[in-house]
Amino acid sequence: MRIPRQFPITLAALSIACHSSPVEPARVIGIIDAGQTLSQVINAPTEASLGQSFSVTVSTFGDSCVQAAGADVTVDGLVATITPYDVVTGEGVCLHYLKAYPRVVELSFGQAGAATIRVKGRSDSQPGLITVERSLVVNQ
Repeated sequence: MRIPRQFPITLAALSIACHSSPVEPARVIGIIDAGQTLSQVINAPTEASLGQSFSVTVSTFGDSCVQAAGADVTVDGLVATITPYDVVTGEGVCLHYLKAYPRVVELSFGQAGAATIRVKGRSDSQPGLITVERSLVVNQ
């Protein structure tokens, strides 16, 4: 049996392509607007006590190649701004379904009154960042 000359070269090229280094996962601002998901982004109490820490769950949305990767939180007076992050891997096969990826953040307000929780994230249908908000009352 005779093997064509280009066969070993083709085989070597395929071996290198199949064993090339994996794509580095990227940490990105998470998607909060995936169509009908904005109402599910923030899960927070309607009231909190002055100076007391409380938990808020913030969800992003994606497929099987997404993992929740924390959030940046800033509080300025009675406005808390949360920017959630996800890690998106480019490795393997991604199953294309829509799933929530929640993460819990702790908030505390230093003054009483009507407060706002603001989440900034990406949309899968428009460029730039979008914002969703929830209100709560901070009691003395």
